[in-house]
Amino acid sequence: MNTTQKLEKLERFNKEVEEIISSAFMSTDPYEIEATSADLSLLPKYHYKFKEEYRASHVIRPGNTEQLSKVMKKCREYSLPVTVRAAGTSCYSASTPTKGGVVIDMRRMNKVHGVDADKKTVNIDAGISWIKLTESLLSHGLAPKCYPTSFKSGCVGGYVATAGEAGIGAPKYGSILSTLLSVTVVKPDGSIEKITKDSKGDLKLNDIVESLGIYGAIAEIEMSVTTLKTSMEMIGYGFNSIDKATEFFFALKNNTVNKPFFLSLSDKKFEKLAHKTLPTREFFVYSVFYDEPDLTAKAVAFAKDTSVKVGGLSAEDWYLKEKWDDIADTELNLGRICRNPVFQEYWITDDRSQAFYEIYKSKTKNLAYKDAFYMMAGADGGNRIKIFGLSDIADPREFFGIKAYFHTLTKLAYAQQDRLYTIGVVNTFYYLKFNPEKAEKVKALKNKLDPENLVNSHRFVEAKMKYWRIQLLFWIAKWLYNVV
Repeated sequence: MNTTQKLEKLERFNKEVEEIISSAFMSTDPYEIEATSADLSLLPKYHYKFKEEYRASHVIRPGNTEQLSKVMKKCREYSLPVTVRAAGTSCYSASTPTKGGVVIDMRRMNKVHGVDADKKTVNIDAGISWIKLTESLLSHGLAPKCYPTSFKSGCVGGYVATAGEAGIGAPKYGSILSTLLSVTVVKPDGSIEKITKDSKGDLKLNDIVESLGIYGAIAEIEMSVTTLKTSMEMIGYGFNSIDKATEFFFALKNNTVNKPFFLSLSDKKFEKLAHKTLPTREFFVYSVFYDEPDLTAKAVAFAKDTSVKVGGLSAEDWYLKEKWDDIADTELNLGRICRNPVFQEYWITDDRSQAFYEIYKSKTKNLAYKDAFYMMAGADGGNRIKIFGLSDIADPREFFGIKAYFHTLTKLAYAQQDRLYTIGVVNTFYYLKFNPEKAEKVKALKNKLDPENLVNSHRFVEAKMKYWRIQLLFWIAKWLYNVV
């Protein structure tokens, strides 16, 4: 197909889509396309921005499930690749186009369709923000069970489509999967399917969670919520050693009587870069308890007694207030002190988390770049560990050197039966390398639902680069970083 034929095809597509949705909600403006092709990291800029064949041609914003279905059908009819995205608060190019085509921005689909206060359930559009959902539930005396620390801008559907295993509420109530009652999906052919826990079709609820939209667009979600609690308290303690900090962390996490609503462990480097004040100890554990007053008081008392046994130093109230106020921005704050924050996220089981930290320190102790360590408690015996390397793009050797050391840590994580927390486009080559059996099952289902591989491609089933090329690139990068 020559250029003229391509332009004529796109013009026909535009006119037919305008019969479905107002032209005000479809754009071919290059600035809008760039704004909806990135995420919170700079990785899409490095990997895709300047490669014309990856750039989308349209941004379309459907307002309801019916419009979404019709747009997906039209894209299939014209064999146009589709990238479904919400707020883009995940990273690793999880919402970045890789074949051009159409970006479907879900954020106009942001309605609450129904709240059942007696059954404690809510039915919502997938593009609704966590802030709007929380505000909508307040008048019913309800609240979400779990949500990401990116709740200020993040959307519910995005949390479902990514891992949803760690975040605020996860240690207490479980992962996002445990809250789902049904998910309505618009599949790649435009057909609409409501998936429940008892569904007998090709798709199950656990296929949708962490699928990054490869099986279609999440349109509506029915989920369980909890009653609004009347008491919230935050505690924080500093420690001089990682063993004491992790001992305290897991004592709180495993206290079945009073599970924490939020729980994190960080090192001094992270605290120094993420907050306004400089802490005096080497490791820090912060926890939020959210319950009725008597239960919250018992949890705080347990934390205090446990901290005495392991030598914890309590943070002052004013610092804890600053910490909780900044919880949604904490990880982003580190990017302000460098031009290119590099990071990797791992999902490490409880019993291997301290050992993983010690491996990380042993591998990076002689490196010159700024690094930091942050761990957030998740559900089902796992924790999201985020390691930062703070670089300056003026020296590409440092940038690729940092990524090379993260590559080493990633291989170690998989070797000990752990994994990466977030995949996205950038990390798919790891998924294919270390999860071959699971990858084949995902690929078979993907081929059945989307044989042309048009929807959210290059996630889980195929990678842009071969593993051996990445291995060679990072070996060279590590050598250059050490030698030069």
